[in-house]
Amino acid sequence: QAFERIDLDGNGLLDEDEFQTLLENVYVTIYGDEIEKQRTEFFAGFQNKGKESHSGELTREQFTERLLALHQEIEGGRRGSELSEVRTEADVQKMVDRFTPLFQLALDEVFDKLSSNGNTLTQEEVNGFLMKTNGELGRGGTFRHTSEIIRKKTESGSDDEPAVLTRRDWYGVFARELAEGKWWQVVYDLEAYGSDLRSHNSENRFYQGWLDYIYFRRLACIGVQDVLTKSERARVYEAGDALPNEWHPSDHLPVSAVFSWK
Repeated sequence: QAFERIDLDGNGLLDEDEFQTLLENVYVTIYGDEIEKQRTEFFAGFQNKGKESHSGELTREQFTERLLALHQEIEGGRRGSELSEVRTEADVQKMVDRFTPLFQLALDEVFDKLSSNGNTLTQEEVNGFLMKTNGELGRGGTFRHTSEIIRKKTESGSDDEPAVLTRRDWYGVFARELAEGKWWQVVYDLEAYGSDLRSHNSENRFYQGWLDYIYFRRLACIGVQDVLTKSERARVYEAGDALPNEWHPSDHLPVSAVFSWK
């Protein structure tokens, strides 16, 4: 009876379209609730909940805002732009794709040291990492990101099997940390487990990235301030006094400019 219901044309054979229909029906049966949830959230992004407009109507500005947000969800940011914010899984994957082989090797080494089976990390194994790097549970970006992943997996998984982190999840935790600008914190955490990230390139052993920008229009930029003086550059690049340090307690440098009306 099941075969006859699938064999829509009644020729005694299942062709490609009939088999595809079967797979689609099985998929909807298994993931139907999740599909409906995602559908609701997707359309909710375009619903106008503001009090200043009529219900169900969008201004040009509101439509543009929601369309850009949708683009961010699908593509993970604009192509070619510097990614300094991770909001979606697409953003996470784009950041992971930018990992250098050395950095990914360091992540794999620490993962393998923590994992008892080489494939996943239990909550206890994650806590061991957090205790060694933070000294306590309950604070820090790695704690926040790992806890969120565990929470989501616990809510969507089976009560009989505890939630675990895969290697891909592990990469995602550090992609989010890097996107928040915590470069030196990540280096410290990995080196606490024996990884060596800074001695492989003696010519340029410091990370450099451009994360802060000043956007402007209808103005003329007439001057910019150098982020480091000549003597400060020498202390960083020649003497090895990397930021943050005693005289600049941050790994971010101020971006300053002078503008005039055109």
